[in-house]
Amino acid sequence: MPRTPQRRRAVPLVLLLAATTGLAAPPAASASGAAEESCSPTEEHLPVCEVGDGGLETAAFLDPTAEVEDAEDVALAERVYVAPFAQLDARRGAIGIGPESNVQDSVSVEGGVRGDRSRTRALEAVGLARDAGVQTGERVILAHGSSVRGPARLGTGPVLEVEGAAGPEEDSGVFLSFGAQVDGAVIERDTALSALSRVGPGVVLRSGTVVLPGKSVDTQAEADDAALGKVRPITDADRLFNAGVVEVNVGLAREYARLAGEDADAVRGIGVDPGGNPFDQARDLPTVDSDLCTGAEVADPAFRNRIIGNVCFEDSAEGLDHAMGERISLRADEGGPFGVGTIEEMDDGVVFHALEGNDLTVGDRVSYGEGAIVHGGGRPQVDPTTGLATPTVVGNDVVLEDGAIVFRSLVRNGAVVGERSAVVGSELEIGQVVPDRTVYANGEVFGPVEW
Repeated sequence: MPRTPQRRRAVPLVLLLAATTGLAAPPAASASGAAEESCSPTEEHLPVCEVGDGGLETAAFLDPTAEVEDAEDVALAERVYVAPFAQLDARRGAIGIGPESNVQDSVSVEGGVRGDRSRTRALEAVGLARDAGVQTGERVILAHGSSVRGPARLGTGPVLEVEGAAGPEEDSGVFLSFGAQVDGAVIERDTALSALSRVGPGVVLRSGTVVLPGKSVDTQAEADDAALGKVRPITDADRLFNAGVVEVNVGLAREYARLAGEDADAVRGIGVDPGGNPFDQARDLPTVDSDLCTGAEVADPAFRNRIIGNVCFEDSAEGLDHAMGERISLRADEGGPFGVGTIEEMDDGVVFHALEGNDLTVGDRVSYGEGAIVHGGGRPQVDPTTGLATPTVVGNDVVLEDGAIVFRSLVRNGAVVGERSAVVGSELEIGQVVPDRTVYANGEVFGPVEW
């Protein structure tokens, strides 16, 4: 098993409730019809896109690696964070990202896609014209590797009052988990799509609904009837988790904008995390030559990938250059440190991240397929010595195939996670193989990835 990296600092696990700023809004008008302040990320507004007169407090931030097509048709509202290698393509339809929303690593948002007549009829049935573009409302989370194919609407109605465990509270917005997709659908507020799930053309996902992992919701009946096995009711735990994600990304938008103002090179290539947040106050650089965080610090703004914060590599800087592909984002700007053993191969589009207050440890000779996601978070098991949830750990000689996802799990030595499969809240045995297109959750096969 890999060694546990030494912490540089103790980071408390704090979930902060998100503040609200009014009604959700498309770029031209809010739900009430009033104009919504926004910024188009044209060349003169990169990487900091100032919105309103609030300075850093209301600015949107786009990582310099984010790709924007037809930027004049993209509108970012206050406190939006766009992460490394995200893609916003407005060539076939405008894109509006609402206040306090985030577009995470390697997310793809297409304002419109070509489709046949049946797709067009399905879109029209829910009021989506072919050129309507993609609009999100307030507090919409597009997590790592998720995608939106327009036209689509996500959380664009007014903020709802829902009944929580402690009484009435505001809704949780919209959450798309790792690898999930919205394709020509309407996603109402207070909803979520689990990992590798999908909502298809002409479907409305009603408030209070969560799509189960790997499921493809292709009819309105599947979206509305939990007995059909593709959706479940949203819970207070879902809402609390979403609120924490929003608060973190609002903080990242502000502090990355601050860091870019201090030093434009600091938000490129290999560099520091922005610090300045309750979940990550100090700025740390990545290190090499030791996965225990005792090696030399490295900063290289010209490096082709984004490696941010307290990521600690067993490999040398030259070894990383040789082992890594492109469009890779390893971000220790929320949780950390990350202890990373020797890399056998890391293909394009790999993402590492972790929830606040959580470490991530991966072992030696691990192979990462294209688009693989390794996300740290406390596992369901509790460490009896600390009383805390045990961290995410990937062992030695593990293979993560293309599009594989590991979240809040222990993957023991020699295990294989198949193509477009997800391991969530589980422990894999030595040498265990999770077949392609399979969701393995809570220690058992949950079901296939249906699309």
